[in-house]
Amino acid sequence: MGRVGLALLVHEFWERARDRWVLTISALFALLCSAVTLYGKGADGVGTQLTGPSLVTLTSLFVPLVALVLGHDAVVGERERNTLGMLLSLPVSRLEVVIAKFVGRLLALLCSIALGLGGALLVAGGQATVLLRFALPTSLLGASFLAVGVLISSTSQRQVGAASLVVVTWFALVFFYDLGLLGLLVVSDGQVSPATIGWLVHLNPAGLFRTEMLRSFSGPGALDHLGVRAGSPGRAAEVLTWIGWSVLPLSLSALLLAREKEMR
Repeated sequence: MGRVGLALLVHEFWERARDRWVLTISALFALLCSAVTLYGKGADGVGTQLTGPSLVTLTSLFVPLVALVLGHDAVVGERERNTLGMLLSLPVSRLEVVIAKFVGRLLALLCSIALGLGGALLVAGGQATVLLRFALPTSLLGASFLAVGVLISSTSQRQVGAASLVVVTWFALVFFYDLGLLGLLVVSDGQVSPATIGWLVHLNPAGLFRTEMLRSFSGPGALDHLGVRAGSPGRAAEVLTWIGWSVLPLSLSALLLAREKEMR
C-alpha cells in the first residue's frame, strides 16, 4: 500500500476512534461483558458454563451489528459528500481505497472489542481464560460483517438506504438464517442430512462463531442434538469461510469502485 493509501487508513481509524457513537458502543459492550462475567463469577461451581455461552450470545448479536453500522458509510458517505470523485482521482488504486477504509475501521472495531473484553477481564478473576478464548473468533466475526458493511456501502447511493440494508442484513444473518435452517428441517421431516445442515450453519459467519465457541466451552459433543458435529466441515474449511467472508465483499467493493471510476 502506498503513502496515499496509508494516509487514508490512518484517517479512517482516527475518525472512527474519535466518533462518539463508537465510544458509546465500546463502553456499552464493556459494561455488558462485565455484567455477564460478574453474574457467572457469582454462580458457585458453574461460572464457566454460564459465562461462556452467555458471552457467545451477547457477542454474536452485538459485534455483527456494530461492524455493519461501522462499515455502512465507508463509500456512500464519500458519495453523498461529493468527495468520492476527488478520492478516486488520487494516485491510489480502487483496491487500496477499499482496503484502507476497511482496515482503518477494523482497527477501531478491534479497539472497541478489546475495551469490552478488557473491562470484563478486570472482574473475571478465575474466568480470565474464558474471555481470552473470545479474542480471535470475535475479531474474525467483526471483520466478516465489517466487510459486508463496506460492500453494502459500495452498492448504495444514499446513507439512509445503506442503513436500511444493514438492518435487513443483520436480521437475515443473525436471526432468520438459523430459523430458516430449522424450518428446512421441519418441512423436510428430517430428510436433509446432518452434514448438509452442518455445512449451511458454518457458511454463515454468525453460525460459525456460535458453533466454534460453544464447542470450545462445552466440548465437541455440545451440538450433537442438532446434528452440527456430524456436519462440521473441518478446520481448513472453517478458515476458508472466515477468509471468504472478508475477501469476497472487499473484492466486489473494489470492482464496483473501479466501474464507477470508468463511468466518470
